[in-house]
Amino acid sequence: MSFQLISTYAIVIFASGYTIYQFVRLFIKQKSSCGGSCGGCSFKNELKKRGISGNPILKNQNFTYIKN
Repeated sequence: MSFQLISTYAIVIFASGYTIYQFVRLFIKQKSSCGGSCGGCSFKNELKKRGISGNPILKNQNFTYIKN
């Protein structure tokens, strides 16, 4: 067998395995309640530790939208 054929088979097998792995992982219970693996929770915890408020800006009648 040639090198190209062997490498093609390896890539196809790897891609199929990765697809199956992601499909199975979709149905396994995740550790967090929000979907997991996004890093948002660790970021929020770091903000809380430093005492930084994560409150959104309250929009009122004085808020102006800028159009491009």
